Amino acid sequence: MTGTEDHVASTTFRVKGVRSEDDVREALQGLYDVFTKLGLGQATFEVSDTDVARLIVKHKESVTPDRAAIEAALTEAGSFQLVD
Repeated sequence: MTGTEDHVASTTFRVKGVRSEDDVREALQGLYDVFTKLGLGQATFEVSDTDVARLIVKHKESVTPDRAAIEAALTEAGSFQLVD
C-alpha cells in the first residue's frame, strides 16, 4: 500500500419524510443517477419512529457529496427533504 490511497468515508444527512420501506426504495431510486454523476458509492437509510431518517452515503475521501444535488433528487423522488 502507498500513502496516497483514497479511503472510503461516509457522510450522514437527515431526511424528512422517509418512514417506510417504500419510502426508502423511492428515495434510493431518485438518488441513483445523482450518485453516479457525483462519484458517490452506496447509500442506506436508517429509519426511526420519527419523521426524520438518517441517510448514510459512502464515498471516497476525495469526494464531497453535493448537498444541493442530493436534496434536489430527494425532492423529485417524493415528499422528502434534507433537514439541518
